[in-house]
Amino acid sequence: FEPLLKEVLKSEGGYVNHPRDPGGATNKGVTQRTYDMYRRDKGLPTRTVRKITTAEVALIYKNRYWDRVSGDQMPSGLDYVAFDAGVNSGPSRGVKWLQRAVGATPDGQAGPATIAAARSSDWVAAVKKACRIRMSFLRSLRHWGTFGKGWSRRVAHVEARSVQLAAAAMSVDVTAVLEKEEKAAASIAKKQQTGAHTTAGGTAAAAPTAATQIEPTAWADPTVLTLFGMVTAAALVAAGALYLRSFINKRREEAYRAIALEEKAGF
Repeated sequence: FEPLLKEVLKSEGGYVNHPRDPGGATNKGVTQRTYDMYRRDKGLPTRTVRKITTAEVALIYKNRYWDRVSGDQMPSGLDYVAFDAGVNSGPSRGVKWLQRAVGATPDGQAGPATIAAARSSDWVAAVKKACRIRMSFLRSLRHWGTFGKGWSRRVAHVEARSVQLAAAAMSVDVTAVLEKEEKAAASIAKKQQTGAHTTAGGTAAAAPTAATQIEPTAWADPTVLTLFGMVTAAALVAAGALYLRSFINKRREEAYRAIALEEKAGF
């Protein structure tokens, strides 16, 4: 729990009160509402989350998140995946994403069946799948435009670190695994970025040709203009999706490279 708590706190940072964050004022990942509940349960007066102590942070994370995802019983790597996702999006979601990755019933409860499925799975593959599921959820949120870049970097780091932990626990060549994943992410990102250029440029160029084959004056026809607009909009949407995937894979590449360098340096 302790080393993984440090990893989570690196992502959470210090006191933040972003106007577009639905969680409101937060310090070290603990919202004011959660801190108020903790203090009341202890029979203590509420106070600003700015004053939360290190001991209080550890207790809140242990009781509300780590224990809820059965962190002590999860395989190395998968514990961090479920823990960080639980902190970021709620323990039930963190468990469900892990369950889907290991083939367990996604009920949000980290019970014996889920633990058994996690232990018998390919830990590295399960880490990657759980992170893909998590990213898909985050991209669907209305706050993606505001927090998407930070979320992408966070999940990329969680994936890379968890793969490192899982590979070490499976007694495979950790550095080789990390370097392989880094190259794969870089290759996918490059292909997606190239595809985005082709989609945006190629479709727009093709539309006038199709229209002029109807009639040279057909551009004045509202139907043709509407069709051209729809095709262009579809091309832009497709290009945007590819650029987004390219960005996410670029963050994955960077995260794997950073962890691989740490591994080589013996950190």
